[in-house]
Amino acid sequence: MTDGGGTRRWRGVAALRPGRLVIVGQIGTAALHAHHTVQVIVAAEDMVLADRAGERVVCRAAVVPPDVAHAVVRGASHGAVAHLEPESAPGARWAAAVHSRDSARGWTCSAKELQLDALSEWLRDEERVGASAGRRVDGGAVADQRVLDGAAELGSVERATAEQHVLGEASTGQRVCEGASAELGMGEEASAELTISGMLTDEASSFVDWVRSALGSESEAVWLRIGMAGEAVRHPAVAEVLRLLPERISAGPVRLAELARAVHLSESRLAHVFSAELGLPFRPYLRWVRMQRAAELLAAGHSLTEVAHQAGFADSAHLTRVCRSMFGAPPSDFNDLNWNATV
Repeated sequence: MTDGGGTRRWRGVAALRPGRLVIVGQIGTAALHAHHTVQVIVAAEDMVLADRAGERVVCRAAVVPPDVAHAVVRGASHGAVAHLEPESAPGARWAAAVHSRDSARGWTCSAKELQLDALSEWLRDEERVGASAGRRVDGGAVADQRVLDGAAELGSVERATAEQHVLGEASTGQRVCEGASAELGMGEEASAELTISGMLTDEASSFVDWVRSALGSESEAVWLRIGMAGEAVRHPAVAEVLRLLPERISAGPVRLAELARAVHLSESRLAHVFSAELGLPFRPYLRWVRMQRAAELLAAGHSLTEVAHQAGFADSAHLTRVCRSMFGAPPSDFNDLNWNATV
């Protein structure tokens, strides 16, 4: 899809781990599509999103719920996108935060309430100081302070820009969001509860952490040892399953019942402790691990057929179908991404 200046391709760095894909760099355009992940997108400049009904919004941030058709009519030269597994606890919380599920206006208003639009200035600062593929950003405390400083320095003019009006309408972004809240029975009191003066919301802070992980240069397969919350796996059976997965994935179909026998648990008990430890049920976790393996192999220069077989897919067509269902695009659309930052 073009935006008047040609088609933007997706370029930058990518970090993929079970339950989450983060891309930082140039935001490309995308025709109307849907995927099973929750998509959180923040841009350093105006972008244009559209919903199935054809409504277009100019915005700096949006939260698109899973399985909802949307399009990126105009991308941005710099931004960050996160795809979250909706069956995970974090993904479910983000999906529940979206108002007017099928409305582009609802996606942008929800992002504004979560203060994601305040991160636009921070992303722009990061780009100005030389953020690029593979560069590690400042340490945690320093980076967090820069985000807070950037949010605090947003002037009224910049905020007005970040709160863009719907294309073709005269109302400002603020008035549009107030209208959406009123339709849902939300008043100023509810909106105020989501905003803490001088601080970012937990959701905005989480997004900053995701961006930092994507820009990191780590290449170690940390996903073998940690869960969704980043804590070490404690249950010995789950740890053993994670140790066994790489070999089982390349060998063919992976069945929970066989893994349960290998770790001397019943299938139902393993399913329970696996979800409790990793924050994600086994089947979707396995899909994400397969996709991570595929990304690593593609980055190493393997053909799509080789990638599919070594990552445990039936064939390249199967890999493409899974990639489209999860992220709304075939593997070829990610050719310009640097997967060396996979964590």
